[in-house]
Amino acid sequence: MGKRIAAVLACPALLLAAAGGGYYAYTALKDAPAVVSGTEEGMVVTRKSKVSVPGGVGDVVVEETVSSKTEEEDLAISDEEAAKVELPFAVGYFADRLTEDEATVCRQLYKGMTEREDIIYIKKNVISSDDICQLIVMCVTGAPEIDYIESSYSVQVDANGCASAVYMSYTRNEEDQQVRRKLTEQAVDRICMEVTSDWTDFRKYKLVHDAIVNGCTYYESGDDCYTAYGCLVGGNAVCEGYSKALMMLCDKVGIPCLPVIGQGLNDDGSSQGHIWNKVMLDGEWYAADITWDDPLFESADNYLRYDYFSVTDEEMGRNHIPDGNKYISEPECTATELDYYRYCGYYAETSDDAGAAFGNAVEDAMNNGEIYARIKCGDRKCFDETLDWVFGDGTGNSDLFDMIRSGIAENPDAGYEDTGYSVINNAVTYNISIRLKNG
Repeated sequence: MGKRIAAVLACPALLLAAAGGGYYAYTALKDAPAVVSGTEEGMVVTRKSKVSVPGGVGDVVVEETVSSKTEEEDLAISDEEAAKVELPFAVGYFADRLTEDEATVCRQLYKGMTEREDIIYIKKNVISSDDICQLIVMCVTGAPEIDYIESSYSVQVDANGCASAVYMSYTRNEEDQQVRRKLTEQAVDRICMEVTSDWTDFRKYKLVHDAIVNGCTYYESGDDCYTAYGCLVGGNAVCEGYSKALMMLCDKVGIPCLPVIGQGLNDDGSSQGHIWNKVMLDGEWYAADITWDDPLFESADNYLRYDYFSVTDEEMGRNHIPDGNKYISEPECTATELDYYRYCGYYAETSDDAGAAFGNAVEDAMNNGEIYARIKCGDRKCFDETLDWVFGDGTGNSDLFDMIRSGIAENPDAGYEDTGYSVINNAVTYNISIRLKNG
């Protein structure tokens, strides 16, 4: 007599706030360079997040069933065969940190899912029935090409309470999957075609980061929104699709990239399932949330930011909490050298540094024909003081206007105006951006 566990999954969607943002508009008056037209605290940066990985959320219902196989039979591929299975980077990274037997089961599951087996037999007496869902989550989230697994499945359990087989079903046939995979690969190739061997990791990563944000709209629609295909081909995705697309693009350009499964925190302290990433740049790991760098901002169209481009665990942990999956061992992220703002010279350790940071940001933005100049502050005190400095006396900051006028003089045909600017801030990551007026 065997047990078969049916994993019944539910994945609620919730509106997430990407942390304490505000949008403030300056408009020109006849007798003053600019005045504050209003501060609308409710106009925050918001983001939905939804996770739909097998075993990620939901209840497990145990049903007694009779196994058609005797306890003596072992239909799983051998340890030797499993060792030959090539894993994608993220799955391999996590598998390398498992016991030898756990890694064998990981490879058996991955092989079975990629070959679309209805019943995947795994090594006995290794993974308990309580833990099998976590291992499947690791395999699926670490392999962005596996986007056709039904969110419900069953697990055969032996007399010792360990999983011995997984009964899988798939959302689309192999022919459809091959077409989708080909289109996704073509999209990846188009984005990465300009990359050459002399590009730095930072430059390659910025290319793929910007391509995803500029090419995808955060939108929950059907199953495609959870896939790299939805993000890169369809142009619509939620956090899982963004994360998987980043993994595929990073793999193409040779940047190690891992998924992180957890919770994103709202401004009110509530949370919801979310997926983000960790990337290795120049040999150091950085935390990254490309979904939250593409915010749904009520008052600014096409706003791309770098607040979660390459940050530390401490910075990400202010509103991201990783789940505890026993089979996922994430690297620590403590490096700051390739933090976007530090790397570009837009970082202010104290408010005394804000003028120089904004000077660099405004000059670069205007020379490149961009409309946003962004800086990052070292702590909350610097952030608050710099925000006051940016607002000035309510008519804007004279030093900032001097920077803008200097940029106009250097770029007279770029269409910039010195009649005002808008301010966007993120009070959790201590970022402040100004939106330049450009006719």
